[in-house]
Formats: sequence, C-alpha cells, structure tokens
Amino acid sequence: MVVTKHFATHGKKYRRRLIKYILNLDKTDNLKLVSDFGMSNYLDFPSHAEMVEMYNVNFTNNDKLYESRNDRQEKHQQTIHAHHIIQSFSPEDNLTPEEINRIGYETMMELTGGRFKFIVATHTDKDHVHNHILINAIDRNSDKKLIWNYALERNLRMISDRISKMTGAKIIEKRYSYRDYKKYKESSHKFELKQRLYFLLQQSKSFDDFLEKAKQLHVQIDFSQKHSRFLMTDRTMIKPIRGRQLSKRDLYDEEFFRTHFAKQEIESRLEFLLNRVNSLEDLITKAKELNLTIDLKQKNVTFILEENNQKISLGHQKISDKKLYDVKFFQDYFKNKEVVASEGLENLQEQYHAFQEERDKDKVSTEEIEEAFKTFKEK
Repeated sequence: MVVTKHFATHGKKYRRRLIKYILNLDKTDNLKLVSDFGMSNYLDFPSHAEMVEMYNVNFTNNDKLYESRNDRQEKHQQTIHAHHIIQSFSPEDNLTPEEINRIGYETMMELTGGRFKFIVATHTDKDHVHNHILINAIDRNSDKKLIWNYALERNLRMISDRISKMTGAKIIEKRYSYRDYKKYKESSHKFELKQRLYFLLQQSKSFDDFLEKAKQLHVQIDFSQKHSRFLMTDRTMIKPIRGRQLSKRDLYDEEFFRTHFAKQEIESRLEFLLNRVNSLEDLITKAKELNLTIDLKQKNVTFILEENNQKISLGHQKISDKKLYDVKFFQDYFKNKEVVASEGLENLQEQYHAFQEERDKDKVSTEEIEEAFKTFKEK
C-alpha cells in the first residue's frame, strides 16, 4: 500500500533544517539509503554535517542565480523554497529499503523530467518504511519555479502507483475515484504500453530475445525512423506511440534498449569473473575472452562490449545502481580479495554460458510471456 503526501517548504533556514532531518544517520542506515539527482557532489566520504551542507549549498546556489536573473530578493518566509514529499509503504509490500529508495528516485525523475534537483532519503525507523523527498523549488537552470497544483499532485500519485506496482507493492486505487482511475488504465495506450515494455525488459535475456517476446506480447516495434514507434496489435490504436511520448527521461529508442541489455551483460561478466581471477590484469585478460574490453584511465573505466556484430561503449557510472566500477573499486577489491585457484578457466565461454543460464532461469519463455503478463497485471 503506497501513500503520498505533499508539503510546501517555506524559508531557506527551514529547508536546511529539513535536509538535516531527512539525512538522519540512524534512520537512513548511515546515509546508505540516500540518493539524489542533479547535485554537484564534491565529497568522497562525507560526514552527516558535510552532506547537509553540500545539499544546502546546491539548493542555495540555484536560489541566488534565480533571484539575480529575476532582479529581486524575495522576502523571508514569503515564498516556497522546496517541496517535501513523503512516500509511505506498507510492511505487507515486502520491499527492501533499497527498492523503496529506488522507487522514490524513479518517481521523481518521471514527475520532474530531470529538470529539478532532489534528494530521496529512505527512513526505516518505523514499521512502515517511507521516503522523504525534497525537491528544490527552482529548476536546475535557475530559470523557472516548480508550480505545485492539483494536476501535479495527481500525476505524483499515478506515477508513484505505477512504479510501485511494478515492483510488487499494493496500491490504493479508490483514493482519486476508482471509476476514473480504472477508466484511465483501460483506455490509456501509453499506460498499457509502458507496462508491457517494463515487463519485457524484466523477462528478456537479450535485445534479440526482447524483440522476439515483444511480438508475442503483440507489441510491434519500429526503429527504422527518426523516432521509435510502438503499436499494440491487440488494441484499437489509431496511430503508433512514439518512444519520446513515453517518458521525459528516456527516449525508448533502439539505443535505450540495447544499452539496457549491454549494462546487464557487462555487469554479469564482471560478477562472473571477479570471483574467479586474482588480479586486475587477469580480469582484463579474461574479460577480452568474453568480448569485453576494460579500458582503465586514471580514475575512470570504460567498458566496451562486442556482441552480435554490435559494439557498445559505456562509462563505469552507467553500469550499475549498486556498485561504482571505477578504478578505485577494482584496486580495493583485489587488495582485499583472498587468492583463489585459477584453474579451470580454460573453457571460459562454456562456463559463462552456464552462468548465464543460471542467471536467467526464472525468466519466462517466449511461449509463456503472454500468460505471465496477464498474471503480472492482476497482482
């Protein structure tokens, strides 16, 4: 069960106190359950006080630039300086705090379109885990303010419900007219299409597998034109839906889907190899046998995956939400790793194929995808 509440935050001093409160060390597992967007983070291992100051400076800098451009200094306590959202979950949802934090982050990204800085802090001090979300009232370009109205409130609830439902949480459908909400779900092609695409991404092993299962789920995909187009052949659609209509954050084009599976394969190869090699040099050598080039710079790492006549290059920041695969990560990993026997790596391709099969054993087959999606929607 997911509930969202909105509160306007008046005054810069109160906003700073609120930042300090939501970053409470005891409630956020020593800041492990904190994520953010659009921040200039200059700290490596911040203390609580440093973290509060860093976020406050980010918000304040936006304010100053906005005020200078608009040639005015707004009077103390007479304007909204941030928007505080509480997103609460029921213990019955059986979601981890990390999953709940990610739901809050994705909800805000879709709601704001990546135009506003925000912080998501997940508190675990009560029976119901909940997110405290703070959105700066000024956009990242310091040009416009976020206007909170009924339409935005309704969008927040609907986006929160959809993303939460996809991860297994229960939603309260009656809170803004069940009849209207049900009608929206049944008639909205975009809502239905996004559900299908999300489910396909979760249940597909590769880009080609995704395309094959999409056909089985009656989703016709066209990447041949400037904008990707989607048509659900089992629904009465007048015209296809363009990928850019589905999200302000992602284009849903061919690159988006190929990158999704490339990230999955790169991280999978790293997980497979890290347990089997004893040094960074061995990792780089063995990765090449699995068509993965690891290019180390001074601090950053670029991963180049070559598969099915496709070459995709990704920086370490884009690979995982849980681990930062930069140079320091690998140096620390091998410094603390116990040496393992390096025998049995002759048939590396064969072993990795078995690893992939184990990884994907719970994904449904193409023949089962349609029935599995019906079950998914009924949850």
